[in-house]
Amino acid sequence: MARVSGEPSKVLERIDAEAMLSVAQALIRIPSVNPPGEEAGVAEWLGECLTRAGLVVEVNEVLPGRPNVLATAEFGPGGPTLLLNGHTDVVAVGEGWDGDPFSGAIRDGKLYGRGSADMKGPLAAMIEALLAVKRSGLLHQGRVVVTAVMGEEYGGLGTKDLVRRGLKADHAIVGEPSELLPVIAHKGTVRFEIAVDGRAAHGSVPEAGLNAIYKTASLVSRLERLHQRLTVRPPHPLVGCPSLNVGTIAGGSGTCIVPAQCSITIDRRVVPGEPVERAGAELEAILDELRAEDPSFRGRLILQNVAPAMEIARDRPVVAAIRRATQAVLGRDPGVHGWTATADSNMLVNDLGIPTVIFGPGSILQVAHQANEHVPVAELDAATRIYALLIADLLGREA
Repeated sequence: MARVSGEPSKVLERIDAEAMLSVAQALIRIPSVNPPGEEAGVAEWLGECLTRAGLVVEVNEVLPGRPNVLATAEFGPGGPTLLLNGHTDVVAVGEGWDGDPFSGAIRDGKLYGRGSADMKGPLAAMIEALLAVKRSGLLHQGRVVVTAVMGEEYGGLGTKDLVRRGLKADHAIVGEPSELLPVIAHKGTVRFEIAVDGRAAHGSVPEAGLNAIYKTASLVSRLERLHQRLTVRPPHPLVGCPSLNVGTIAGGSGTCIVPAQCSITIDRRVVPGEPVERAGAELEAILDELRAEDPSFRGRLILQNVAPAMEIARDRPVVAAIRRATQAVLGRDPGVHGWTATADSNMLVNDLGIPTVIFGPGSILQVAHQANEHVPVAELDAATRIYALLIADLLGREA
């Protein structure tokens, strides 16, 4: 493990698992739903908690009442900087919960609540890992910066603010729930709207109008065929093939009126190395085909948001360190993995040039954004130990 003035086990001995779990529960019990963006309360609590723990804390307002929290532990001159990135916002509660979604209750060895996995539980594990390393007194160089950002769930606004400020680090971990598997690549997301125009008329004489919903139906069938073509392209070795999903459709103003407008939204997932521009060009080509076949077709492509794909090399020091730490705690080399989802890691890698690994307890696909969201307490404990060994490893090595 790390070349530090003591054994890694001394770092693990300083972990307070009960304190970690208490922080996770406290964060869950402060609702921070986005939208509308209610991160102020949890940011205030977190800032006070980290200040009491002896970290240097900054609270930077990104939007009114919606701050980022940055906490730094300085271990000594020289050495690398490790960034631990998490987010404080959570998605809407939705229906189907068996209990209070903000209870932070523990049942059958699992911590329940909105944000327990995505990602207040992982954030608590990162904080306790850093505090355990600080308490151990084993490190004498480098620094760790914990960023608890707002607005990750819709647009990554908090991490975009870190980019704007030019945050610097040598390594980074994004603590999204990855089932304790190191993720070094993920798909990007390109979101579009296509607005189709028709012409209104009385529903009793549909031939007098131009039905925008009918025009959109033809478009949707072609988009489904485009998705099928995407899924037979040569797959990326970690994230698979690109994909396309029509997520919403809206049109018409009444049953007895020929609809004059209809619109759809599209989620296009791009793989690492695939130009983002290709996604838009493919959609424009379909619109051109429809216009050529039907001169009355009027459709406009509107770009809504872009979150690029991310990939880092397998041999980066942060990848090797997270694998060593996981081996030490769980007794197995976890290898490297890819994600079909998208995370703030894309900005850390692509905009700031920081080699970044996604690693955290819980499952992004099985429990996040769902009713009865939860994370196994055993995974939170394991993540805390892995994060602590990772910090000791990366910062304990000679600069």
